Amino acid sequence: MRYFCLSLFILVLLGCGNRREVRKQQFLLRGNEALGQQNYREAGRFYEEALALDSCYKEALNNQGIWLYEQKQYASAVLSYDKALACDPGFMDAIVNRASAFYELNELYRALDDLQYVARQLPDSAYLYFSMGLVLTKMRKYEDAVASFDKACALDPDDFEALVNRGTAKYYQGKLEEAKADLQAALEMNPLEANAYNALALIAEEEGDYGYALQQVNHALEIEEGQAYFLNNRGFILLRLKRFEEAEQDINRSITSDPSNGWAYRNKGIFYLETGRLDDAIRLLKSASKMDPFIDRVYYYLGMAYQRKGELGKACEAWRESAGREEKEGMRALEEFCQGGSKL
Repeated sequence: MRYFCLSLFILVLLGCGNRREVRKQQFLLRGNEALGQQNYREAGRFYEEALALDSCYKEALNNQGIWLYEQKQYASAVLSYDKALACDPGFMDAIVNRASAFYELNELYRALDDLQYVARQLPDSAYLYFSMGLVLTKMRKYEDAVASFDKACALDPDDFEALVNRGTAKYYQGKLEEAKADLQAALEMNPLEANAYNALALIAEEEGDYGYALQQVNHALEIEEGQAYFLNNRGFILLRLKRFEEAEQDINRSITSDPSNGWAYRNKGIFYLETGRLDDAIRLLKSASKMDPFIDRVYYYLGMAYQRKGELGKACEAWRESAGREEKEGMRALEEFCQGGSKL
């Protein structure tokens, strides 16, 4: 989730009796300036100085949360937002920002609760519906996600990011032509929208057109060189093309860039599966499923690894989980290899 609300304060000249108020506002502004320059050490120091003057300075607590969030300290960020909300339970900036931190922590229901609360207060905010769409997509509630992106697009027709994410949700629904229409419309609005090329690559992979998929993800990487998710997706496409050495290089680079991305561990597990290292495949695929319970097809591939090891019981168990997620590959494997597979 890319959006956050940085609390700003217009510094006014107050009387000498309010010098403490002036000082804490000065520290807040200096912290914001340092944060904008990604000078995290100084930003943190200035926010602490502001909070030393007023421990319930909600703006400083909120911005301290953003400072922690940008350093991927999501649990600590939530604590800062919680403190701000203890001082002012109706502080919308902190609620929205806490939702972003919950999203990164995969506490998706809590993220959705926060966003829905704010949306009830601010029903005309396009970015709130956009953010809800992201959460719902990650929860695999694709129909609800599309509905949220619909509202975001209606409120802000120029929001090409909402189009990209609506197209991505439609891709997960299997509505590939509708997804492509959204993504092409987004590219007409912004030809340098790398995420649209990445999503088109995923659709082409789904359709079995691996050459076109590779072309599209390469476009994305030309725009955002070294982007971890794009590298991981290119690695997956290269696995499909049986270009294993290149695939491993991309997946490893993705993991190095973002060690918290469970999808990259899934793809490394698929690499091990395809190259016969079955124990390593099982280890990585199980790790991926624990890192992010919403990763697609991870249980299908885990079942394949168990089957190749001759452990059909464990394979069927994994495929049953995959089929329960309505993944067609898991359903087929369950029906073909497991007695009574159609009974979920």
